[in-house]
Amino acid sequence: MYQEQRLAEILELLAEKKQLSAKDMIEHFQVSKDTIRRDFSILSERRLVQRTHGGIIPLDTSRQIPSFNDRINQLSQEKKSIAQKAHDFLKAGQIAFFDVSTIVLHLAQRIKEPMTIYSHSLDNAIMLSTQDKVDFHLLGGKFYPKNRFYYALNEAELLQQISFDIAFIGAASVSDGLVSFEDEADAHLKKLALKHAKVKILLAEQDKWQKESKYILGPISDFDYWITDQEPSPKVQELIGDKVKIIY
Repeated sequence: MYQEQRLAEILELLAEKKQLSAKDMIEHFQVSKDTIRRDFSILSERRLVQRTHGGIIPLDTSRQIPSFNDRINQLSQEKKSIAQKAHDFLKAGQIAFFDVSTIVLHLAQRIKEPMTIYSHSLDNAIMLSTQDKVDFHLLGGKFYPKNRFYYALNEAELLQQISFDIAFIGAASVSDGLVSFEDEADAHLKKLALKHAKVKILLAEQDKWQKESKYILGPISDFDYWITDQEPSPKVQELIGDKVKIIY
């Protein structure tokens, strides 16, 4: 089990039990005392738990990781429909990149196929940590709490050595046909993932055309497919032309 997957499970257990001892976690994960101490220290540094003598308690229940289940359950029907259409592209044995996105997270929830998945999303790691058929690789580094992803240059550059069968990318904005994001590190990592992806799929609702973000990933024409929630306006279709197959 990767460290981040263990941290996520610790938070899930904490939400259930309201307090955890180091002794119990050593037995639960079958790891050393030093390993659990490091785990507790990391969670405390991220302000996700409060350290106690010999254990941890919740710091702020509104910030605990298990709330990602609530966000999944509250997804709009439009986002769920996009995720279902995206699932049709998955096949057993693929190597895939999964982006940081609530739609991609819902896609991860649907996976039953044996496959290999790379992602920098903490929520994807939590969702897929119990999926035995998935060989999941979490890209580590500095944690960005707002959008719940990790980034480190050396980790990101590993993606240049991988030929992905398929890559699913969400979008903060598709203003003027340019796919963009709020975090420069996030946009850079996605560029590396897309560089050698055989099939590139954008998952984004129509309202992303009304939003603007700082860091440009590239034009929507770089993608093979755009899965969205409704038929684009004639203006949008004219801008895209026949470069991208639109599914809605």
